[in-house]
Amino acid sequence: MEQSELLCTATDVAYALLCSGAEIYRVEEAVLRIFDAYGVSGGSVFAIPSLLIVSIRHEDSLPLTNIRRIRENGTDVEKIRACNDLCRRICAQRLSAQQIRQELAIIAKKPTYTFGQILVAYAVVAFGFTLVFGGGLLDAVAALIAGAAVKLTLHQLEKYDTNFFFTTILASFVAAAVASLCVVFGLGAMPDKIIIGTLMLLVPGTALTSSMRDIMAGDLIAGLTRLATALIIATGIALGAGFALTLLRTLGVA
Repeated sequence: MEQSELLCTATDVAYALLCSGAEIYRVEEAVLRIFDAYGVSGGSVFAIPSLLIVSIRHEDSLPLTNIRRIRENGTDVEKIRACNDLCRRICAQRLSAQQIRQELAIIAKKPTYTFGQILVAYAVVAFGFTLVFGGGLLDAVAALIAGAAVKLTLHQLEKYDTNFFFTTILASFVAAAVASLCVVFGLGAMPDKIIIGTLMLLVPGTALTSSMRDIMAGDLIAGLTRLATALIIATGIALGAGFALTLLRTLGVA
């Protein structure tokens, strides 16, 4: 495989891993292992959640560099697993560039959960967390409604490509408002349990865990970036819920 093809294919694999929420060390190790499998020792890679830089240099040739801006950051464990399997196959079988591109296309088209399935999951998770935090059955039912409302809000905001901070504020506002209104109408008696159980849907647990993992692995820039994202999301949750409760109390509803 030529240098340019190897560079592009290795970058494509790393890009797929980053967009799926893989750890930084996993992304960088995948690129270096692919380079090593094709006999290239002069490669380097730098990755953070929003940027990927891959460089390759073979013998006396000039270095080639590929830069990718990462704008889609989510968490898809199945795609991470599939990309890891592909990386192992590349290293073991030395696949061609065309074969690698075909495999990546298959991974990208893997079926995801439908909107209905995700909506039910949001509702059930809010229901369960409310019970865990000490709420009663009616409180959990109210959280079921609030959780579904949160997903509907997020789904609508996705259509307008809204930034994650404003999305979090609005989603937490809806969660607190729906939970409080459910109690007002007699569905549930502990609004605090309902709100906390519903807001657990928005808590950035994955981002916080990944940031700590990156920091402990020595990837300080990536770790601090993810930590900052988690803190911003937490701030958005507090602002949205606080504003909703303040507004309802001002109106005399809650």
